[in-house]
Amino acid sequence: MTYSKVYIRIAAAGDFDRRFLLDFQKELQNSMWDNGIKATCIFSNSGMVEVDHIPSNAYTPHIGKYNTHSLFSYGQKKREDSIKKLGSANALIKVLVIVDVEIFKQGFTGTLFGEADVGENVAIISTAPLENHFKSSFLIKERALKEAMHELGHTLGLDHCKNPGCAMNISKDTYDIDEKKKKYCIDCLNILFQGHR
Repeated sequence: MTYSKVYIRIAAAGDFDRRFLLDFQKELQNSMWDNGIKATCIFSNSGMVEVDHIPSNAYTPHIGKYNTHSLFSYGQKKREDSIKKLGSANALIKVLVIVDVEIFKQGFTGTLFGEADVGENVAIISTAPLENHFKSSFLIKERALKEAMHELGHTLGLDHCKNPGCAMNISKDTYDIDEKKKKYCIDCLNILFQGHR
């Protein structure tokens, strides 16, 4: 498959600083291009940074976190909106939902940094578990970018990888995230581009 025209709609929900989001958008697009994926990252069809409220139906009181099932629905609505505005149901449009709250998936134990299904169109990441005792927005953004590359990699057809440093490595904690790069290894790139770029 070739990735000459990929749109990534960034759907931000929560209490985000717009400067953080603009930097994130620019660096995510650069990281995609560095991996040979010609992606255009957008926040809205108008080009403006949109920050929504987190869907209220996503909150699960007895767990105290937000369920990814409802966030996937939110992301799918953003994708349908982008398809209408971009004028093509055939365009490769992926959605990255970014939230600043703790998320959970039914049946999963541990810290959930994000979620996406292989080959599907919506990925979710949370910045809440990425914080550090220095409160460094740079470090949070770097970790969020690595997790975005990981979850978007799933939407592009990649599964987990065991090669050191690859963005598709599993992250059980922030130390694992810090060990990764914002790049896919040669094996993952060969899967993406079927051996030729």
